[in-house]
Amino acid sequence: MKHAKQTRAPWILLACLAAIALCIAAAVTLLQPNTNPKNIEIPGTRGNIPATIQLPAKSARGEELPLVVLCHGFTGNRQGDGHFAPLAEDLAAHGIATVRLDFAGCGDNTEPYANYTLANMAADVDSVIGYMQATYGTGKTALVGHSMGGRLASLYPQLGQYPVTALALWSPANGTGLQGLEFLSIDNFAAVEELAARADAEGSVAAWGVELSAAYIDGMRDSDPNAALQESGLPVLLTYSGNERILSDTTQTETKAAVESLPDGQVVLDPFVNGDHNYTSEDPATNTQLDADLRQVTVDFLTSHLQ
Repeated sequence: MKHAKQTRAPWILLACLAAIALCIAAAVTLLQPNTNPKNIEIPGTRGNIPATIQLPAKSARGEELPLVVLCHGFTGNRQGDGHFAPLAEDLAAHGIATVRLDFAGCGDNTEPYANYTLANMAADVDSVIGYMQATYGTGKTALVGHSMGGRLASLYPQLGQYPVTALALWSPANGTGLQGLEFLSIDNFAAVEELAARADAEGSVAAWGVELSAAYIDGMRDSDPNAALQESGLPVLLTYSGNERILSDTTQTETKAAVESLPDGQVVLDPFVNGDHNYTSEDPATNTQLDADLRQVTVDFLTSHLQ
């Protein structure tokens, strides 16, 4: 009988140790950030902002977590034409947190599109950066902006509350003043000017299936994003596609010149010669490659300036 107890004792000890190890592993798992994307509502100045956050599995002890805010284009949403989710996953793998949001009237945001203005977009970016800093202790922050989101990112150092470390601009709508609205009628700018005049007179105007407010038009008219880029002097990545159909050659040329004048400005064009404004293609293989190249150049740029 005594011998049997002695035989079982090591096995009982091992079972106890195994149980303790499992508890420790579970606790560590609970304490580590979840790398899966999480849809949340972030308090903003005009109500809650629909957003998706993604955190890296771990970060260096004692270091602030870098953050990237992903800003979609006109009438878009926080999916970023399918590019934002895989980009967020890539950045998480490099130890960088992301937050992507739906601006007023876009995606899951139930605000009227009349609230879609550059000032409100900047305020929403303020809100999500403040939330990420307070909740997750994020530090160095960069913005990625596509199209109108790229114009916002260019202007954010002037309009926003928080300092940013770098900007990645995908086909930004950076025409000076009302030229930034050229996409509404790329072949007839007089029609754009007419829309702007109607918005001024009537308070809003319908275009592209949405209602553009006079405040949005005014914000566009009064802004010069390329001058803002040069004033900020920040590191900037700029990309344009080869099959651009809604931004003029003039806008692209002026924006390239502005970025190339910066000490840490980088213009990347070659990988995207077969892409459209949204970095997509009807050919599946080309479409996949465009997304991979866009993410790679963006991740390389951001990691070099945030880590």
